[in-house]
Amino acid sequence: MGSVQEYVSDRRRMTYYEEWVEAEGLELIKGFHVDDLARVAVRPWKRVGGLAAVIDLEGAGDLVGAYICEIDGGKELKPKRHVYEELVFVVSGRGATSVWYEGRPKQTFEWEPGSLFSIPLNAWHQHFNVDGHAPARYLAITTAPMIMSHYRQEAFIFDNPCAFADRYEEANDYFTRSRLIRAGFAGYRPRNVLETNLVANVHEVALQPSFRGRGTGGIQIDQAGGVLGAHISQVPGGTYTKIHRHGPGAHVLWIEGEGYTLTWPDGATKRHKVDWKPLTMLVPPTWWWHQHCVVSKTPAKHLALKLNATRRPMTHLHDESMKSTREGGNQMEYEDFGAELTAEVNALFIEECKKRGTPVRIDQPLDF
Repeated sequence: MGSVQEYVSDRRRMTYYEEWVEAEGLELIKGFHVDDLARVAVRPWKRVGGLAAVIDLEGAGDLVGAYICEIDGGKELKPKRHVYEELVFVVSGRGATSVWYEGRPKQTFEWEPGSLFSIPLNAWHQHFNVDGHAPARYLAITTAPMIMSHYRQEAFIFDNPCAFADRYEEANDYFTRSRLIRAGFAGYRPRNVLETNLVANVHEVALQPSFRGRGTGGIQIDQAGGVLGAHISQVPGGTYTKIHRHGPGAHVLWIEGEGYTLTWPDGATKRHKVDWKPLTMLVPPTWWWHQHCVVSKTPAKHLALKLNATRRPMTHLHDESMKSTREGGNQMEYEDFGAELTAEVNALFIEECKKRGTPVRIDQPLDF
């Protein structure tokens, strides 16, 4: 064995994705949550031709990333393509997006606040702000961190001619069709899945009864044949969910209501509390227990954007988040919290509801 060479750097160890973000002239927003996506400061991003901020919250696991992008009134972004997936939620503004593969016809669809859509893998796409006066802002969740850190080659990632026909067959109804299916998998509870490549407005999606807690509703959303998926979850006012945990990458974006989330690692006695309102986003750290608590009188609703499409999973690390711990899963039934934890979460919850005059309904049976 030859002599050992010592490698010393005054910088912390960085992934290729982190180095790329720095080279793009952007900063990574770190922490447990972003208080308000509408108020995140953005800076020019030459590559896209708009303003942006990159978000890397606890729990993303260096597998999925997020960014905010803003388009000035009446302007458009540069056309781009990439071999990482991108799931887009419109925060504000109205616009349109054109999608195409090289040398083939374009398809264009319109969007508004609350729209959710996925860019087909490696398809060229361009976003337009159709309002001549107000800016438009969107949130994107991507698989860029793991793709970039694996290949470490911009030409392969951004200038790859491969067309993925199984992801985008260019049918005329690609961005208008939808279907609701009941997906069942061995060992797991069946899930209601909305398969569609464009949700016009997430606030208007019909929900189904959920296993997350009293009176809760929800639905899974799969788009563009990707590994990135989403779900919408609704929790009644004056109630809280069952305590649960799951793998990395679930970007929980609150879109209605007011409340807080408690989260903690296994065995810890101290809880981390994140207060939220519409457009607050948090990513629960991997395998940390967490509970969503609604202190508004009206129901709260969140959109979870995650590395976990229902029919085409990237990993199985989210599969048992609604399976009871009694059966080896990762969700505690209310009666399994234990006396000490129940007393703790109830005391805080009752106090927070009292501040707002919200009736506490944690002991009442609720139908969805």
